[in-house]
Amino acid sequence: MKLTCISDTHMRHRDLVLPGGDVLIHSGDFMNSGHVVGDIADFANWLSAQDYEYKIVIAGNHDRMFEYDSENALRLLDSFGDDSIIYLQDSEVVINGVKFYGSPWTPEFCGWAFALKSQEESEKKWSKIPNDVDVLITHGPAYGYLDKIKYPVSTNSTKEHLGDKSLAERIEHINPKLHICGHIHSAQGVMDGYGEVTTHINASCLGEDYQYSLNRNYIEWNI
Repeated sequence: MKLTCISDTHMRHRDLVLPGGDVLIHSGDFMNSGHVVGDIADFANWLSAQDYEYKIVIAGNHDRMFEYDSENALRLLDSFGDDSIIYLQDSEVVINGVKFYGSPWTPEFCGWAFALKSQEESEKKWSKIPNDVDVLITHGPAYGYLDKIKYPVSTNSTKEHLGDKSLAERIEHINPKLHICGHIHSAQGVMDGYGEVTTHINASCLGEDYQYSLNRNYIEWNI
């Protein structure tokens, strides 16, 4: 099964030229402010035109409407009646025997959407990931896996790694074949987990300056 992984397109999706394949995965943040209704319809229109048998989408912290007005957001995502578009939110889908699970949550950040505000919340949320998942899709990375930022998020912060520690612990416990995320734009790439079972992909398309660079179009993977 050929996967194409993208994330954090922030309404720049029409700049992408994708190769086509079996499954397209978007790991969230296709919007900017997250409030503009037309943005979801435009994204759905573009997504419907992509040459993939299945298109899996999760929300990210910028996709606010999927948290505070999820009914209308999902209606807009489905506005073109494309049955190949699958939205996952703490839910799973099995495609040709491969189990995908998707979740939008990240540690709280500046009041954006889908915020986990404590370690207890994180542990409770990630405990829902099935033990037998093959491909885990989250918006944010796990701690220590493609989560390093180039510049501090504020003058008062010395953090270099912004991943979720509870998510890392869950992944290391269940060992999915693949973990796909985004959120940390500067950490795009592939990491094999230092010999562990799980391969990690940060599929962020835009850099920290919210611009494309030559190596940030998409990441392909076979599973």
